[in-house]
Amino acid sequence: MNEKLMTAAEYLAHKYTLPKKFPELPMADENFISAWSAKEKFDVLKFLSREFFMPTENFDWENVAALKIEFNQTLGGRLPVISTANHDDFYQMASLLTGRELKKYPLTVNAFTIPCRAAKIYRHRVILLNAAPYSNIAAEKIGLTVEEWLEKSYRVRLRHESVHYETLRLLGGMKNHALDEILADCLGQIAAFGEFSAPRQRIFFGLAKGGSKCDGRLNFYCQKVLPSELPKIYRAVDEYLDEVELMSKNAANEFELFKVLASRAIKA
Repeated sequence: MNEKLMTAAEYLAHKYTLPKKFPELPMADENFISAWSAKEKFDVLKFLSREFFMPTENFDWENVAALKIEFNQTLGGRLPVISTANHDDFYQMASLLTGRELKKYPLTVNAFTIPCRAAKIYRHRVILLNAAPYSNIAAEKIGLTVEEWLEKSYRVRLRHESVHYETLRLLGGMKNHALDEILADCLGQIAAFGEFSAPRQRIFFGLAKGGSKCDGRLNFYCQKVLPSELPKIYRAVDEYLDEVELMSKNAANEFELFKVLASRAIKA
C-alpha cells in the first residue's frame, strides 16, 4: 500500500517536545563506544575487519590512505567519525557499515549518521563524512577559495551530523525533514562561519529568495509531500530562514538556540 502524501500544513507542523529536565551535558557515551578504541591514525580497513569482521576486501577502494577514524564530542556523547576522500569510497563505506547493497548517492549527499550493522549487542551509530563541497555548491558561489570551502564544508558536515545525533538522544528522534535540516545546518554554519546566514542557507537548499522555486537539496526532504503543496513549503521555509537568522543572533548560547529551533514548527 502506498504511503499517503502529506499536505504542506501537516508537514510544516513537525517539531520536538522538550523534556521537562535535560540530563547533565554532555551525556555519557553510549556503551558501544568502548568497542571503537580508535586512535586518530591507523589502518581503518584492518580495524573494521579485525574488530567487527567486516568484509572490507570486497570493495575496490580508491584512496585507502585518506580513510580515517576519530571521535567527535556531541551533547549526546561521543561518536566515531569515519572520513573518506572521494565519493566512490564514501558510498562503498556506507554499504560496508550498513550491510546494505552497494548504492551510489547523489553528489549532494556526502554525510550520514548511520546505524552500523557490526555489533550484535549494541546498536552502533557512526558519522560518515566525505571530503567534498557542502551541498555540492561551488566555492565561488560562497565567496571562498576551493581549499577554504572544503575545510568549512567538513566543519559544517561534522556539526550537522552531530546535531542529528543530539536530537536523537536528547529529544528522542531524528528525521529527514526541513526542520531538522535547518537546525543542523544552522549550528553547522555557526561552527564553520561563526554565524548563520539565511542567504547562504538558501544556496545550500537550492531555494530561490521568496520561495518561488527550488532546484536543490530541500526537495529531498519533502518527498512525502503532495507535489501540488510544495510551493507552500518553499515559501514557508524561505520566510522561516530569515527568522532563524534573527534567532541565532539573539540566542544566549548554542544550546538555547538548539532548544528553540527544535521545539518550534516552521509554520504552526
